[in-house]
Amino acid sequence: MANTTDDGQFKTWKPLAPTLRQRRMASRKDLHKGGPVRELTVAKRRTGGRNNTGKITCRHRGGGAKRRIRLVDFKRHAVGPQQVVRLEYDPGRTAHIALIKHMETGELSYILAPAGLKPGAVVQSYMRANFDEKPAKTVAKPAENKEQQEQGEVDEEAAIKELFRPRADLMSDLQSKVNIDIGNCMPLSLIPIGTTIHNIGLHPFGRAQIARSAGASAQLLYTAPTGTAQIKLMSGEVRRVPVDAPATIGS
Repeated sequence: MANTTDDGQFKTWKPLAPTLRQRRMASRKDLHKGGPVRELTVAKRRTGGRNNTGKITCRHRGGGAKRRIRLVDFKRHAVGPQQVVRLEYDPGRTAHIALIKHMETGELSYILAPAGLKPGAVVQSYMRANFDEKPAKTVAKPAENKEQQEQGEVDEEAAIKELFRPRADLMSDLQSKVNIDIGNCMPLSLIPIGTTIHNIGLHPFGRAQIARSAGASAQLLYTAPTGTAQIKLMSGEVRRVPVDAPATIGS
């Protein structure tokens, strides 16, 4: 008879001892049973108690199992849809990680797995969207008649308006094309106010640094096309971060 019970959310123990009565841990039933993708890991080197000259400066250290660090993509600069292959356990952090595969290039990478993300889901990053995209300059050809000349003036005027179009208009157009789904990464300027987010950066287009542990999240209180956004952390602290900093939907 099994001494543990796993309901898909928590794993509990049969109270064979007083210490096991209240013990529980997050379920790992749906996680990948094998090892990680070796190309997405690096060896974790240890000193064995030696200093830079090779002398033992701290005794009784050494041996143990070999460890490898999973390389998690905290920048999410890859453009295009990516499909979740599987969820994995990461011994180097409390949160689980997801192996995603680019649907066009086939490139593999690891991301933090938010709550509710399942294998087969499609996630996407909008971090490399060109907000300040300008129309290509074209060389005007001489008009053959009056109608073509008037049409050319209209096209030139439209091109000038598009060239000096405010960033706020560009952002509103881009917001209509963005999917606010779990696991999607985008700048804070594209996220609706009140959304629960995690994996938040502190610098424009930098790597994520806030709300990366299991169960951690933040709430977006204010954002704008330019300047800084305000996020409320689980501690109650309200922080200002650049609107171009990355954030991922979910917790």
